[in-house]
Amino acid sequence: MTRPPNSSFAAAAWSRRRLLRYAAGGSLGAIAVGLLRPRTVASAEPKLELLCSMFPQNSRCTDYLPGSQAIDETGEPIAVDALLPTATPGQPVPVRGLPDNQTTYLVIQTGPTIASYGIRPICTHWGCTVDWQADQNRFVCPCHDSQFDSEGRVLAGPAEEPLPLATVVVRQNRIGLVDRAPSVEPRQGL
Repeated sequence: MTRPPNSSFAAAAWSRRRLLRYAAGGSLGAIAVGLLRPRTVASAEPKLELLCSMFPQNSRCTDYLPGSQAIDETGEPIAVDALLPTATPGQPVPVRGLPDNQTTYLVIQTGPTIASYGIRPICTHWGCTVDWQADQNRFVCPCHDSQFDSEGRVLAGPAEEPLPLATVVVRQNRIGLVDRAPSVEPRQGL
């Protein structure tokens, strides 16, 4: 006994064939696109940039300066051997170089040495730009008078959080600024 052509068995067989045809065609199409697509050689630099930005002390980063180079007000790169003899520990040094071209302050530690972080002078209360007041030895916000010490910790409110940080990397007499906070909070007492 033969079944009529419009039975459910014939419809199910036709649906399976259709599904297999679409699957095979899609697979061949994906392979063709993969073969015809132009090949590009990926540079190792972006991967190294990310690695050295996040982990500057990694052994693969000994000769690589991540981020952008710190520059002075005239746009000249800052050399470590020229900066440190004139720097005073506890007195932040203003530099530029991050993509937003806003000032970042290098923290000078006893030695003198440059700390592994820099201070972004953006008040955590309302986002105003704070200024370093050398005569008061602190950062002062012109909007609501929040005050921060030379490492960016809150001395007086209304701000409740310390100033944001950027990562600083010193390599081969150059200073690199990375627009990312250090992976570990370097300031004590927070």
